[in-house]
Amino acid sequence: MSKFQPPRGTRDFLPDDMVRRRDVFEKIMDIFRRYGYGEVWTPAFEDFELLSKKSGPEIEEEIYSFKDKSGRKLGLKFDPTVPICRIVASNPSLQKPARFCYITNMWRYDRPGAGRWREFWQSGVELIGPMTPEADAEMLALVSDSLKAIGAKGFYFRISSRKIVDAFVREAGIPEKSTADVFRAIDKLDKIGESGVMAEMKSRGIKPSQADAFMDLIKSGKSGGPELDELKSIQATAKRMGVPNVEIDLSIVRGIDYYTGFVFETMVKGFEKLGSVASGGRYDKLIGIYSGNDVPATGYGMGIDRLLEIIPEKEAEPPVTVFVVPVKDEVKNDAIAITQVLRGRGVSTETEMMGRNIRKQLEYISKRGIPFAIIVGPSEVSAKKYTLRDMKTGKETKLSLDSIIRKLA
Repeated sequence: MSKFQPPRGTRDFLPDDMVRRRDVFEKIMDIFRRYGYGEVWTPAFEDFELLSKKSGPEIEEEIYSFKDKSGRKLGLKFDPTVPICRIVASNPSLQKPARFCYITNMWRYDRPGAGRWREFWQSGVELIGPMTPEADAEMLALVSDSLKAIGAKGFYFRISSRKIVDAFVREAGIPEKSTADVFRAIDKLDKIGESGVMAEMKSRGIKPSQADAFMDLIKSGKSGGPELDELKSIQATAKRMGVPNVEIDLSIVRGIDYYTGFVFETMVKGFEKLGSVASGGRYDKLIGIYSGNDVPATGYGMGIDRLLEIIPEKEAEPPVTVFVVPVKDEVKNDAIAITQVLRGRGVSTETEMMGRNIRKQLEYISKRGIPFAIIVGPSEVSAKKYTLRDMKTGKETKLSLDSIIRKLA
């Protein structure tokens, strides 16, 4: 056994794993296309300055960063939104609305755990240009349709607004400089509970009376003003778009600093401990950090790895449709020729390469779950009719190659 294993927080995916993952990728990408989103792919690494411009140099503790051979400081991407903002900032004449989608792997130096990996996959979209409730509601519709497409059930949305929570911070008398501390604390409500949130706020220098006032506002939802009406408009629009179970929960703030308004999380009943499977919101000022001009934008990311822990495993499909069995060495070249004809006509096909006898070949076919075998011997080659065996029933039929192709293609 090799001493070498994948680095901590990463995995190998074998063919059976990839069949399931690819099925999820393709179903989600099909939903993106239906909504008019075009796929983008950005580099695995970016200038560290780009990655840290919003989050600050302390982000280096949370990501993979390094210097290349020319001494340039780079970092592996950990959030697809930032590279897409770079694209938009570099193309000021980009036609709006711009609809971008992606399914990509990313890296973050995180402690591995349930649904958390150092290399992870995320799907998502960025909608650049509109500043309307319809644009934000479309994020919920995309998530809803994507989850339905891959067989997820029991999901529900919690939506909020950073504008409202910002206003609550001010109304509670909490200093503006402590806003980020409040957001970090309230973002942990599901994990540490209300008492834990209160304790964390107080540990960060927020007065007990201020913390109490803030939590009262979060729970009551009072003083939401026009921003609360906007949130209700998003909720109503999403309902008209067929999105079920959208609830307003003002404790949702999302820990990422660049959100400016609408934010949301997606939970699945029975799997709440895994956290949100799809999260996002509005970030109207992030592009401006890179270009100098603010551009309205909204989007979300969906964690593929968490989804795969939630959705039911589908029955594995056969790796190939048919295996061509040469009975003797003298017909090996004929078996290869038949294999290539089948492949050329769209039939996934294997043939023998290990020099095994017919019994060993048939055992291999059964173990692999290959549904059909084509047995090729001298008499079959001479007659140009080959024995097609159904491996499930054992039934054998003599057919021409064209007839076999019509049956299997």
